[in-house]
Amino acid sequence: MKNFGHAKSMIDLFSRYIPTRAIYIAAKLGLADQIGDDGANASALAKKLNVNPDALYRVMRVLAGIGVLREDDNERFFVTPFGDTLRQNSPQSVRDYAIYSHEFIYERFGKIMDSVRTGEPVIGDFFAHLRANPEQQAIFLAGSGNKSRVETAAIIAAYDFAPCGRVIDVGGGNGSFLSGVMTACEQLSAVLFDQSAAIEAAQAGRGGPLPRCEFVAGNFFEFVSSGGDTYILKRVLDDWPDEKVLLILQNCRQAMKSESRLLVIEPLMGRPNEMTPGHFADMNFLVTFKGGRIRTEQEHFKLLGHAGFRLEKTIPTDSEVSVLEAFAV
Repeated sequence: MKNFGHAKSMIDLFSRYIPTRAIYIAAKLGLADQIGDDGANASALAKKLNVNPDALYRVMRVLAGIGVLREDDNERFFVTPFGDTLRQNSPQSVRDYAIYSHEFIYERFGKIMDSVRTGEPVIGDFFAHLRANPEQQAIFLAGSGNKSRVETAAIIAAYDFAPCGRVIDVGGGNGSFLSGVMTACEQLSAVLFDQSAAIEAAQAGRGGPLPRCEFVAGNFFEFVSSGGDTYILKRVLDDWPDEKVLLILQNCRQAMKSESRLLVIEPLMGRPNEMTPGHFADMNFLVTFKGGRIRTEQEHFKLLGHAGFRLEKTIPTDSEVSVLEAFAV
């Protein structure tokens, strides 16, 4: 009799969208917040959430099976420490990012074959779409801020920001990353530079406190704020094709003092035959951003060189991003 182990493993692999969709439902409904510390049953939750109680119970069984919830002998559910990450106010909350992932990225993956045939993203100009849809832009900024908070601790642990002086966070979104850096390093001052919607979100405190920080609205394809000692591009360059990356880098170089440093913080593409977070992220960019991609360290080295920078070192972190430290040549 043939061993169907490979077939079973393949089925398991391509069926993993089921638990991820259950996580999305939990995030969208706010299940972890609704359950509270005393637990709840599906019927009571269904009344609060205006959903079908049997359907909700079946979803919650899946969530218990993957460790997000715990079900007792009386069909009462409790939130696990793992599931606490789906609570809105948890220090480790990724609820907004779960919603963003499924309402933006997952939906586009349904049309990934179109992107494979054409090489074009599913939605066209992603950022123009966001500007035309403020509610979706708010979801995008909240989700990006969630993920940024998760990465921030790992980045601060890996890189010494103490000597960075005046920091310019270019394309810093709602300021969640910069907030973590400024809180950890009280000797720094900063400028958050991004488009007006992101600046408004930052000023409203959606990314966290931003002491000793100025806010400048602008377009990094046109200019970048001057006068910084350290310029940061965190998860910016992977959104764009090489020619636009080069323009962003050149604008940073023009704004910089000769002794300033540049930190490019990005996932890096792993070696052939390895599955790394960079490989997953690159597929997301295929369906989302025209020309966006995850690059290798060597590809960054070449782009930085063309823009007038010398890549000094690459520092891995305990997250999917690395810190590439560069100086002007």
